[in-house]
Amino acid sequence: MRLAVRITTAALGTALAVGLASCSVQQAPAPVDGRDYVDAAKRKVAIPKHPTRVVTLAEGALDSALALGVVPIGSTAGRGQMGIPGYLVAAEGQNRIPVVASTRAPNLGQILKLKPDLIIVDDTTGARHSLDDLGKIAPTIVVAKYTGGWEQYFAAMADVLARPDQARTVRDQVDRQIVDTKALVAQSSSDASPTASVIRWSTEGPTIVGGNSLSSWVLDRVGMKRPAAQEKINSANRAGQKISMENLDMIDADYIFFGVLGGTDQARQDLQVAQTKPGFAALRASREGHVYPVDGTPWTSGTGPLGVQAVLDDITAAFK
Repeated sequence: MRLAVRITTAALGTALAVGLASCSVQQAPAPVDGRDYVDAAKRKVAIPKHPTRVVTLAEGALDSALALGVVPIGSTAGRGQMGIPGYLVAAEGQNRIPVVASTRAPNLGQILKLKPDLIIVDDTTGARHSLDDLGKIAPTIVVAKYTGGWEQYFAAMADVLARPDQARTVRDQVDRQIVDTKALVAQSSSDASPTASVIRWSTEGPTIVGGNSLSSWVLDRVGMKRPAAQEKINSANRAGQKISMENLDMIDADYIFFGVLGGTDQARQDLQVAQTKPGFAALRASREGHVYPVDGTPWTSGTGPLGVQAVLDDITAAFK
């Protein structure tokens, strides 16, 4: 069983002192067979032409790496989860990926032991604040920005990992799945453009995920639209708009995708509780049986082609 990575400031300091003190260099040596790469933070970093020991300290980087056929030697825990994001476990295969970071901070000592040749960070996890320390272990890049969208992010990952052919194959697969799902939505819905609400549920109630999220990108391409008020909600850096239980009508739509970071099973359990609330039971989508429990990670904070495919799978299941 993989344990959650819980890193306090003290533990982080200890890891740095113990792990890096024995390192005789101030910065990781440049790869012998390398190339200069200008990352999303405008930093020029010498990286391997063909990295083989990659650590991904962001969920989007892990998603994209696995889609490209690269299994990282270490990664971050999923938000609200014990190990890597649940929807990526199947792609992980038999080689379980060690968790060497939380979304708040990396464990520098554990990463040092892995002897990576490349460390990949983005702007959504606490690792972005440890670039100098990570750079003492291995070349470290900020691959892309969450708000740039998954397509730009994935293209950057394909460039960094030198996998252009694999990237084209993945994009073709995604495009075909979008076409198939769009046809199913059009065939199964009486509305030309049914509305879809995307929410992340917690003990505090629902958070509406806004129109600039990965799931909204997918919904738009399969012929579904967000309620007008939700399109204006800012989901930059995985944020959204929290809604009080007294204002549950704001989450209503033709279809509600009910996400929980703990995974689909947890979403099913939480949905059963939510449906006992008078306000929730009164929603049109609830009355018509159009509320679907989903894994909240790809739906509410995803950045990668495997996340896109997971969302498409859930839409397909909802319309079958």
